[in-house]
Amino acid sequence: MPYDPSPLSRDAAKTLREIAQDLESGKAEFDSPRSAARLLRDFHELAEHLPQVLLQASAAVERTARDRDDATAVARVIGEAATTATNLTDQLRRAHEAAQDVRGR
Repeated sequence: MPYDPSPLSRDAAKTLREIAQDLESGKAEFDSPRSAARLLRDFHELAEHLPQVLLQASAAVERTARDRDDATAVARVIGEAATTATNLTDQLRRAHEAAQDVRGR
């Protein structure tokens, strides 16, 4: 029996929120360009999976919704999000590649 993946996505969102809060408050900081490059690598890996997961979510909405018109509208918006996620994946890959070439002090 398949499981509901939404708790895992909630955990990932919580972790990202904690990173952002810790960076903003000064509790965390990048100690080198390499550290920032590692974060970009990890974010690229996360983003790489977003389009597939979004398309699966879209298919689930269409499969499980009562109202076909609502499901179709939602699926279209999710498809747009998947396209945006694909673009984000490419940008993060490029940012990671560029950051790898930066030397620390």
